[in-house]
Amino acid sequence: MNKLVLIAFTVSILQVLNAQETEIGNKLFLGGSLHFLVQKKTYPLSSLSINSGFGAIYSNSTEDTKNTTFAISPNLGKEINPKLFVGLQLDYRIGRYKAEDISLFGQPNSIDFERNSNQVGIEIFTRHILNPNNKFGFFLQPFMAYNLLSGEETQDSKVTREEIANYFEVGAGLGMLYNFNSKIRATLRAGGLNYINGKWKIKDTDQTKILAPSERI
Repeated sequence: MNKLVLIAFTVSILQVLNAQETEIGNKLFLGGSLHFLVQKKTYPLSSLSINSGFGAIYSNSTEDTKNTTFAISPNLGKEINPKLFVGLQLDYRIGRYKAEDISLFGQPNSIDFERNSNQVGIEIFTRHILNPNNKFGFFLQPFMAYNLLSGEETQDSKVTREEIANYFEVGAGLGMLYNFNSKIRATLRAGGLNYINGKWKIKDTDQTKILAPSERI
């Protein structure tokens, strides 16, 4: 099967985005979030935004492992009125996992293993402020996004698997904001109801898989 369409609804309460926004004049605001994580001496974890389905990985030791994730999401928006904002957000994410001397299911010898992933996305959103006159407020944020993902796995420096995925996503999240002053505010956004329609393919094969809504960086 060369093509696969996913339709999924999910309520995500664990996906939380912290951000800071600054007004830049003419009722425009500029904001975003930054995430960076480095873990050493950890058991293998998938760094892909999509579940690779590679199979079980067993580490002989956690001494020579490293897991790195990085994400940046700048956004630009405009105030239509005190209760309504519209905006555009870009999303860039990478994941890197390296491990030396690990055992893979079905293979007799230990190997050096790497898994790398990249994701680029663009999102259009509106933000509906529920109590615009308060210093501490709440908002509802519907959005529509498109994402491109790619990933590869290597064993002893040889590429053994390449994956690509693309999907559309529409949904709505909830959030809180705190206005420090007329120019700066902090926001906290939690995931909500999502609808995803996409395709995930392993390169040079006819294999496709369902992209689960929770399997994102």
